[in-house]
Order: sequence, then C-alpha cells, then structure tokens
Amino acid sequence: MRLPLHLSAALLLLSAGCQKDDEPTPDYVFGRAWYNTYQAGEDGATVFSPTNPNLAWRYDGFRLNADGSFLEYGLDALDKPEERPGTWQSEGSQTYRITFRTTTRKGYLLRITKPANDQLQARRD
Repeated sequence: MRLPLHLSAALLLLSAGCQKDDEPTPDYVFGRAWYNTYQAGEDGATVFSPTNPNLAWRYDGFRLNADGSFLEYGLDALDKPEERPGTWQSEGSQTYRITFRTTTRKGYLLRITKPANDQLQARRD
C-alpha cells in the first residue's frame, strides 16, 4: 500500500523539478538579428523581433552566431548606429555570458525566454 504512495510522491517531485526553462535555445535564434520592440515582456524582459523597426533613434538589438560570436546593435555617442562585436558563452539553459572585444564596454548575462520564430523575450543582467 505504501509503495504506490511513495512512487506517486517521487513522480510528483521529479516532474516539479523539470521546468520549461531547462529547454535548449532553438536553432532559429542563432544567426539572425533581433531588434528591440520596446514592448515590456515578463519578469523584466524586453520583446525582440527579427524585423528592424527602422527607427534610427530606437536602434537596439543583438545577434548570437552559432560560432560563439556576438554582435550588439546600438547608437554611438553621436547617435549614429554602431555594431559592438563580442563573444558569447553558454551559462546554462538559454543564458549567455556576453563579453565585448573592447574593454570600455561591460559584458552582461543575456537571458532568453519564450523564444519563437517571430519574436523572443530577453533580459540583460
């Protein structure tokens, strides 16, 4: 009688430990530019889309390449679009340590959530 009860409890604990956050980042996230839509996502994340809104004053985005290279899009001190090259290393499920080639730009953790082919949510920590 106790065996089925213990087995049920063990299965419940096992399934509770498997979270959706443990999923790998889908392949379609890599090798394409993701632009900030300036829409708030969940838990402090921002919504990004592969479509550039073509608003120069809102030029912000990133690109993760499968070879470990990284590119951040933004504006320079004169409000001109610039690309900031760097690298990424996986730090777990959909979390990447971003390091820039220049020492003047501080790196960060990029956490990707809710990836879909047409948009994703990401937070920079």
